[in-house]
Amino acid sequence: MRFAVLLVTALLAVPSLSAQRVVPAGGEWLIEPADHSGKVQLNIRYGEEGRHSSNWGRTIPVSDLEGLSAADMRGSGAAVHFKIVRAAGTLNCEGWFDGNSGSGHFTYEPNPGFVAELAKRGIGAPTEWEQFELTMAGIGLDFVDELQKQGYDRPTANELARMGTHGVDLEYVQDLGARGYHLRYAETLVRMRDHGVDSDFIESLDGAGYKNLSAEQLVRMRDHGVDPDFIASLKGAGYQNLGTEDLVRLRDHGVDGDYIADMKDAGYAPANPEELVESRDHGVDPTYIRSLKEAGYENLSLYQLRRARDHGVTRGFIQRVKARGYSSPTLEEVIRLRDRGLE
Repeated sequence: MRFAVLLVTALLAVPSLSAQRVVPAGGEWLIEPADHSGKVQLNIRYGEEGRHSSNWGRTIPVSDLEGLSAADMRGSGAAVHFKIVRAAGTLNCEGWFDGNSGSGHFTYEPNPGFVAELAKRGIGAPTEWEQFELTMAGIGLDFVDELQKQGYDRPTANELARMGTHGVDLEYVQDLGARGYHLRYAETLVRMRDHGVDSDFIESLDGAGYKNLSAEQLVRMRDHGVDPDFIASLKGAGYQNLGTEDLVRLRDHGVDGDYIADMKDAGYAPANPEELVESRDHGVDPTYIRSLKEAGYENLSLYQLRRARDHGVTRGFIQRVKARGYSSPTLEEVIRLRDRGLE
């Protein structure tokens, strides 16, 4: 009992991971051209001297680099000074550019006014580390106000920082809102963003006939690779108006348009696609069906094919059975012989 008390006391004495994070006074910056016109790739490196470092990177508009001109970026080693100003804080940068690529150092300056504005909105003060995360993610008061406008539960500073670090920004929330997704909870936004559910994916499913899906349905379809091409392949094979879970199940089990078309050519087009799921799971494919036909077994049901496959019945085995004097054994007789170990 005494040991348990000491252990609990020791655990309580250990600071949380977030409390251990040290806000950098500064660090290094690197800017390179991006694929998109009017944007650059910004990479920030920061950390505690001699211990560890962290890296943050994102494509940002050139307009975010206050005080840096196009001529400065095209320079050849000339010194530059500029700022990256966010609602939560500012990165004061200095360094040099050479041919649209640059590097240098920055100092970090938190904005106390941002904390005051959060308080006006009923949100407690962020920790120093959370405020730094909000600065890096570019989360501003317009984002907070948009969440309130769309009816989300009032987030904590920690939830704001978590959304920001996971790529949930103002544009993402507005895009979802424009499509009718007012999800109430910050964690739901994070989950959708983490799983790659964005307005383009939602629009693509709308076009495929799947509208007004729940957040969880969208996540599951995205995770399992159910996209418009897959849906179209099923429709082309005659399977329409399937539920989202049916689509996920078919995708998971490898029942796609090609498999369905091949099975249809082999004479199998069941009304219930679950029959195809079970057949796929049991290794019944056109090649196996053809091999049994060549051994004299035609017009078998999918159930019979699955049963034969499960018991290891092959064309070679059937040929050996016939060579033993069984001239025209039924499929069930072949299965029994296989089960009894006939080789």
